[in-house]
Amino acid sequence: TSSGSTGAIRIGSGASTGGKGGEVLITVGGGKSGVGGLMTLAAGESTVLTGGAIGVTSGEGVNTSSGSITIRTANAGAKGGSGLLSFSSGTSSSGTTGTVWIGSGAATAGTGGSITMTVGSGTSGAGGIMTLSAGQSTVLTGGSISITTGEGTESTSGAITVRTANAGSSGVSGGMTFTTGTSTPA
Repeated sequence: TSSGSTGAIRIGSGASTGGKGGEVLITVGGGKSGVGGLMTLAAGESTVLTGGAIGVTSGEGVNTSSGSITIRTANAGAKGGSGLLSFSSGTSSSGTTGTVWIGSGAATAGTGGSITMTVGSGTSGAGGIMTLSAGQSTVLTGGSISITTGEGTESTSGAITVRTANAGSSGVSGGMTFTTGTSTPA
C-alpha cells in the first residue's frame, strides 16, 4: 500500500478450555540430491523508523512451569559436521550496534535460573575452544570484560572459581596464564 498499513497475516491454532492447545508446525522439504530447503524469518525494513521486531515467546503456565524454547542445529551425518549456530547483532555505520543479552529470569520465591555455557568434547580430536573477547576500538579504549558474582543481600556473595581440568593418565593438566598485552610507544 502507498499510504497505509498493509494487512496482517495470523497463523494460529484455537484455544482449548478442557484439553491441550493445538500445535502449529511449519516445515521445509528435504533434498534427496541437493540441499534441504531454506527457512527464513525476517521482519520488515523501515526507511524512516525502527525496523520490525521478531518475538519468540513460550507459553505461560498459569499454575505451573512455562514452556521451553529450544534452538539447535541438527546432528551431523557420517561425513559432515553439525550446522553453525550464530547469535549476532547487525553492524552500524553511525551509531551503536545492537546488544546481545542472555539472561535468566529473577525468582521471587525460589532459586534464580542458571546459565551454562559448554563446548563440545572430542573423542578423536581436541575438545572445542571457548573464546570470550571484548570489542576492539580504533580511536578509543577497547571494550572491557567484567565477571561478577551475585550479591547475597542477607548472606554470603557467590564465589568465582577459575581452574583447569584434571589431567588424564598420560598427560598434564592445562596451564593457566594471566597477562596484559604489549604496548607500542607513541
